[in-house]
Amino acid sequence: MENFTTARELNHTLGVWTDHSLQYKVISCVLLFVICVLGFVGNVMVILVVLTTKHMRTPTNCYLVSLAVADLMVLSAAGLPTITESIFGSWVFGHYGCLCITYFQYLGINASSCSITAFTIERYIAICHPIKAQFLCTLSRAKKIILCVWAFTSLYCVMWFYLSDIQELVYDNITIITCGYRVSRKFYLPIYFFDYGVFFVVPLMLSAVLYGLIARILFINPLPSDPKDKKKNGHNNHSNTKRTSCKNSRHSSSTATSRRQ
Repeated sequence: MENFTTARELNHTLGVWTDHSLQYKVISCVLLFVICVLGFVGNVMVILVVLTTKHMRTPTNCYLVSLAVADLMVLSAAGLPTITESIFGSWVFGHYGCLCITYFQYLGINASSCSITAFTIERYIAICHPIKAQFLCTLSRAKKIILCVWAFTSLYCVMWFYLSDIQELVYDNITIITCGYRVSRKFYLPIYFFDYGVFFVVPLMLSAVLYGLIARILFINPLPSDPKDKKKNGHNNHSNTKRTSCKNSRHSSSTATSRRQ
């Protein structure tokens, strides 16, 4: 039998409940639906392109696929239930729907943050340390990192199965069922602050530092000029210069490729 947290325990109601106007419901539902459709199409296209095109299976694109999966999870667990709740004015997915949807919301958000952080570190190594990137930024290593990211966030978000529950809000004219907290909201503050620090502040600061270092490297060592310009200005060069450039072609090409990515 489902457990409800009711406002009757406080021996008073929440006043008179007023529903949103029809215009508000129509506009909000249309906007949410458009956002969800665009998000689904864009993220599904990213996943299909990477999975079906062999030369697109790079470490960078693996992190983008992980980010696309996380975005699809957030769109499904947050966008669609919001549309139904706006239409019906009450929670319609039941007790287990509340637990699962809350779990997938936080899982998608946390996995997205971790995927962006891993992607940023991979870009920093590829651009600032191109020689090490040939051994560190491999496809197999990227897959292992993504697997660890999803395993960690999946285990971490299990607690929301025990922190979420259905609430019964009693008004003077109606009783509404919502998906909310199992206990008092003040007990959730340490969890929210921990999530805010680990999955927002730390990734943001790390990204700012790493992208600052990337910008510094690109500013000090600009990308090689366009090969077309080299052809125009290289007709009068001596043959010895060509031989010298050929010796370093592998190193310069790998560096330029990493930075262009």
